[in-house]
Amino acid sequence: MQNNLVKPELYLQYIFIKMIILTKKEDLIFKKVSQEITGVLNINLILNMLSEHFNQKLASRLPVIAIYSIYEILMMILKRYEDKYLKDLQVHTASDKKGFGDIEVYTMKEKPFEFVEIKHNIPIDKYLIFDIAKKTEHTDIKKYYILTTYHNVFKNDDEEKEIQNFILEIKKIRNLDIIVNGIISTLKYYLRFIDDYQQFLDIYTNNLIKDAKNSTEIKNFQIENWLEIIKKYKI
Repeated sequence: MQNNLVKPELYLQYIFIKMIILTKKEDLIFKKVSQEITGVLNINLILNMLSEHFNQKLASRLPVIAIYSIYEILMMILKRYEDKYLKDLQVHTASDKKGFGDIEVYTMKEKPFEFVEIKHNIPIDKYLIFDIAKKTEHTDIKKYYILTTYHNVFKNDDEEKEIQNFILEIKKIRNLDIIVNGIISTLKYYLRFIDDYQQFLDIYTNNLIKDAKNSTEIKNFQIENWLEIIKKYKI
């Protein structure tokens, strides 16, 4: 109901003031995070930090940012990604999501090259594989990763065998490689290509900050939690 006793301009001023206060609070949190990243690092330490960060509520965006962050480094150092580029992260909500995956690599001629779909605490099943095959059927995509934080990747051994046979059939028919793996094991493999682990943590942290400022998917409490993890594991 409209309140004729208060001018709309006053409501707008109130909203702007609250926004400025929230922004200043966020900036203080982000500054703290950046200052705390110091110490001796190795792959296992980083994986423990990330696993702990993923293990909180509303965490489905976090593994996406982690994989995207490591791709940013791999794009610069691996010959495989010469003359390729990494598309910006899109919003993670199903209603807003466009494209073929959470992470997308294209050639400079705008041809699809490599895609990654990321699931959080969801086992990979044949319906997810079928969905990938269907949405890529009219493209030239040759490699598609589907990664999950689910502890065993698949529900059970029988399901894994059935899915791997299905993936092999797709490869025969479409020449499309679908690679299924866990997030942590994938990060462990990719981190071996990196000389400076601090660089990865810096990029991950900066991407968390950027995502928190540009969308509603990363929350302040997740930034604060990352700060606590950094303090806990700092050597």
